[in-house]
Amino acid sequence: MPTEQALTAEQTAALGDFRARWVAVRRSTVPADRGAAAQAVQLAYHAAELAPPARIVWCDSPLTLATLAGRMSRDDGRNVRSLLVDRLRRKVDSLVGRRVHRKALATVESAVNPADPLVAAATDAVIRSVPEQTLSVLGHLRRYGLSWSGVREAMLAPRSFSSCAVGPHDLSWLGIYDYLREVLGFHAETEPLRGLMQLATSVGWLQPHEQTCWLAERPNRLCGDARDRLHHASGPALRYPDGWSVWAWRGVEVPRWIIAHSDRITLASIDEQVDVQVRRCMIEIMTPERYIALGGATRIAEDETGILWRRNWLAADAWAAVEVVNATPEPDGTRRHFFLQVPANLRTAREAVAWTYGMRTEAYAQLVQRT
Repeated sequence: MPTEQALTAEQTAALGDFRARWVAVRRSTVPADRGAAAQAVQLAYHAAELAPPARIVWCDSPLTLATLAGRMSRDDGRNVRSLLVDRLRRKVDSLVGRRVHRKALATVESAVNPADPLVAAATDAVIRSVPEQTLSVLGHLRRYGLSWSGVREAMLAPRSFSSCAVGPHDLSWLGIYDYLREVLGFHAETEPLRGLMQLATSVGWLQPHEQTCWLAERPNRLCGDARDRLHHASGPALRYPDGWSVWAWRGVEVPRWIIAHSDRITLASIDEQVDVQVRRCMIEIMTPERYIALGGATRIAEDETGILWRRNWLAADAWAAVEVVNATPEPDGTRRHFFLQVPANLRTAREAVAWTYGMRTEAYAQLVQRT
């Protein structure tokens, strides 16, 4: 059968639809479809040539999943993530590769499964927060027994949550095969992935073992800023049905009180914060204007372009902002003042303003009109 080297115009036009579909799948905050998920588990295990698990355990967050799965016993069986996900993908890759040219596959992959910074950030936040399942080899030997097979399982068993469990980020590649199945008609080749596709669209996280499959609900909130960084100005940026949540400001995880009770941010609490990134978030939330008005920063330089303010804590730890005046007056004749955060190593207001335009000081000085 000849390999397909290029997509038709109609096939190319369909790429956008599948991209949007799988972005929605990855970022879904709709409650899991538990019936569809249970059916999908059966299909996926069967495709992986595994007996269906005796138990499906639902959890309201990946934190609860990690906690419960961390207490597993020999009755739960070994972890089968590699068989259920990795081996099935390699199998289908081989089948599809016989019919589709690698250039066409690369086109589909880049269009349907691009990098998703928001989902990656949420995944990182989950992995950092859950308790790691770090059983030692000795612990695994106690679980699997001292037989040769037990020793082998103990040596090969995954030991971290990220290697035991599967999240939306781990299944985003399924969008490629969903496209190949529905648009190019590769039903037979992609049939082994049908269960995983249904799982991806029906559940949040999962941790599959031979006898027990733990499934977690989706988040009921996932919010980001315009740059797809975890962010919410008044609540948690990531939250699950059991209440477990992550509070973040422009991609930086912060203590809950900094956003929920921002009125408690003071100059003293900013100075006491040891995390540089969190400290900068506190100033942003307080607003640089108020921070400077309260005496948090010192006037370093001033010229016709504005005023440069700076606060030094340590030699390599400082904050700076340039104060500029809007060239266009307000209806009442006044002019608004803006405070723009800039690198702390800048020495003049002109240099700082030029930096905000992405220009060198000399080039900025030659502008006839400044905003």
